[in-house]
Amino acid sequence: MTYGYVEDLKFAVEEFDGSGNLLEVFARVRDLDAARAAYDACRLKHPKRLLYLCQGGRILQRSDRE
Repeated sequence: MTYGYVEDLKFAVEEFDGSGNLLEVFARVRDLDAARAAYDACRLKHPKRLLYLCQGGRILQRSDRE
């Protein structure tokens, strides 16, 4: 079995504060489906937090904008 490197983890679920400061990284994965599942799970667990689903520097989803 071959394991990927951190550089292969293209997607992340991250929490930011209102000023745009990164507070916590909940997940880093290489597959978009897994990233969406992690994002949905984090939204259920932390409904009041500002969560982002990101691909590199690109924001795919924000919990405050549906």
